[in-house]
Amino acid sequence: MSRVIPFLLACICLFLIMLEGALANVLTRLTYIPENWQMVSHFMLIFTIYITVFFDRRNTYYSFLFAALFGLLVDILYTPIIGIYLFVYAASIYIIRNLMKWLHANLYVTVLVMIIGVFIADILAYFLYNIIQIHQMEWNVYLFQRLLPTISWNIIVGVVFYPLIKKLLKKWQYIKFQHKD
Repeated sequence: MSRVIPFLLACICLFLIMLEGALANVLTRLTYIPENWQMVSHFMLIFTIYITVFFDRRNTYYSFLFAALFGLLVDILYTPIIGIYLFVYAASIYIIRNLMKWLHANLYVTVLVMIIGVFIADILAYFLYNIIQIHQMEWNVYLFQRLLPTISWNIIVGVVFYPLIKKLLKKWQYIKFQHKD
């Protein structure tokens, strides 16, 4: 079972990427959300943050590997430039991993690192797209119409699934690293 766990984590990441793409059109059509808001789902990033907090040990790098690998897949599937989300997700997870060396895993810390992770990823993507001149969105417009709705949406989803994912990852961590067959 312990050899299957990384494969299961990868399958969940792949499913979350597909879910992000499917929800992209649904979120724009919701009537109770202002038309000018752009909510971007970063479910795979949130899941890799959960892997960082509840599964990875100090000497394992599953979350970093998944962030880079599936960030590349997000680039291939959804973006015009290859490498933006590979870098953005990997950098975000790298910072979260270093933060988790000093923080203890609980709900409040997890929400805080989710906010930091989504903030870093979205800000880096914004600046990289601005440098490459893919889009010319003003900072104020970006902040109020994309960044804040994106962080809010992802935190709501992350908190709703927190108990389930925490329990699952803690169980898999025990099986992978401590359980002797």
